[in-house]
Amino acid sequence: MTRLLKKTAAFIAIFFSVSFAFAIRTNFSGLTNKVCIDLPEGFKLESAAGENSFQLQSTIAPVHAIIQIYGKGKFKNTEDTLKTSISKLKLTADCGTFMWRNNATALSVFSGNIMGIQSSGYGAAAVIPENQSIILLLTWADEKDAVFAKPYMESLIDSLYVDIESYFSAGVLTTFTFPKEGTQDIRLKIDGKEISTSLDKSDKKAADYLIDREYKVLLMYQKSDLWKEAWQRYYRMIFRDSSERLLQAGFDISNALAPDCKDSTELAQKLLTWTQSFKYEREKTSSDFASLPAILLGSGSDCDSRSMLIAVLLQGMNIDSMIFVSAEYKHAIAGLVSEHPGFGFDVNGKLYLTGETTAKNITWGKIDSSQSDSTKWIPVELP
Repeated sequence: MTRLLKKTAAFIAIFFSVSFAFAIRTNFSGLTNKVCIDLPEGFKLESAAGENSFQLQSTIAPVHAIIQIYGKGKFKNTEDTLKTSISKLKLTADCGTFMWRNNATALSVFSGNIMGIQSSGYGAAAVIPENQSIILLLTWADEKDAVFAKPYMESLIDSLYVDIESYFSAGVLTTFTFPKEGTQDIRLKIDGKEISTSLDKSDKKAADYLIDREYKVLLMYQKSDLWKEAWQRYYRMIFRDSSERLLQAGFDISNALAPDCKDSTELAQKLLTWTQSFKYEREKTSSDFASLPAILLGSGSDCDSRSMLIAVLLQGMNIDSMIFVSAEYKHAIAGLVSEHPGFGFDVNGKLYLTGETTAKNITWGKIDSSQSDSTKWIPVELP
């Protein structure tokens, strides 16, 4: 035990020297709220140096992590940052670079002896456009736990936001794993209009992967007091990944429908009526959530995937929306900020009219009276 503690102390000293308070979804010193890490819930701080260096351990999964920001000029580039950091720890790694958020980004899979224990994990280094600093993420688990912890570590690597646009685009790992393959044309029929739009050929595969991965992470919280927060993060991750994938569809839908609408609520109603016409079908996957590209390609869907589809499209049209989920009611609904009268839930001083996606001919601002207790709904706020 003494020998292990000494190894742990030496390892921490590579990166850290003093303690510092840490918030899970935090900004970093000298940076705006564009830069954020939306870590899986339940991490605790093990050590820190200043405001930009942290070592963490999850209380939910057997996973460790390091977050470090290096100032501009400290390393030549992201690949140098990642390789140098992994080399310090004497680990074996495969490293690659690719473009993410308009900058060369480095990603690696590594293994080796960490704190006296054979371990494996992931590393990523990305440019923060605001000041050209580089943020480094390392996450690992003991080799015996690596298969179980794999989705958790992958989710952690994907939880980085380096600029405003990254709140609406796929994360580092998903972008690397599913490169663009070229567009495929699709046709939608909304409010009697035929609308031509497109998706990338990789979008469904990528979205299905992310949903499956994040659901595996969510299952780790079944017996945790953090299950509500984990559920909210699950939907945030889906929203983020879906936003850019559906950006072209939202643009084409808006161009086709908005000219005939008096206001944004009328446009939102056309989308709500459209989703109410979908074939109701539970997904034959463990997550039971139809990916949004799959819905546009004609797959069946149920309440939470439809509500998320509306929220993603409306947010892309700069219309304030969100979703609400309920464990008690086993249901999900959409929410819309509107000046129109109707029933809604107050979230941070804004009234969100409720939108039921699974019953036909229901307008915004109406809800089944048996499901109107706001305390039984969990709001999922979106960027």
